[in-house]
Amino acid sequence: MKRKLTGMLTIVLLLAVTGLAQAQSQLEKDLAELRTWMQQRSAQADNTIAAEWPTVKREFKELSYSLDGNTKKMSEQSRAEYNTYKKRYKEWEQRNEAELVNLDGRELERWERNMTGSTQIAKIKPVHLRDAFVRALDYTRSNRQNWSLRDWEYAEFVVGELNARKAQTLDLLNTGDKIKIAALQVEFTALKRSREVKDSYEQMREERK
Repeated sequence: MKRKLTGMLTIVLLLAVTGLAQAQSQLEKDLAELRTWMQQRSAQADNTIAAEWPTVKREFKELSYSLDGNTKKMSEQSRAEYNTYKKRYKEWEQRNEAELVNLDGRELERWERNMTGSTQIAKIKPVHLRDAFVRALDYTRSNRQNWSLRDWEYAEFVVGELNARKAQTLDLLNTGDKIKIAALQVEFTALKRSREVKDSYEQMREERK
């Protein structure tokens, strides 16, 4: 009886150890995915992070979900690494969420409607997403010369919402739509940067007077 009980305890212990090892292995894989994502996002400019904030926020939430609920099962080194990533993300969140709070809800809806034809961008069907991007860029090309920096903030947020919707529906888009949308995303970023360069030049001229 004693041998049988000892054997059962040994089996239970082995199962527990095996389960813990498997859990740690999966957590290491999850951490590796988050590490790669953080490296890619950290290499991007702050204005890119801001423009794609809805997507960045969703991606981090998905990648950190399992890690958040199992930090006690992680090694001390992995836990420290994960905490570093959370701190870095928190800095992004505080900066970008603070900026978004300042956007007026009704005004934002007006920009969404003018740029995309919808105030529910998160529900745009994949088959209509290309047209929404085309409309947003047409609107940008036509009006950007008269935009203030505040106007650009609204435009960037709307395009960020479109980027987030693209990320959500990427597997449902055909190759032609993916290529077209990618080109429009690059164009919007280029137009925004040209405005920033113009502002910097004008500021430099003012300072020299």
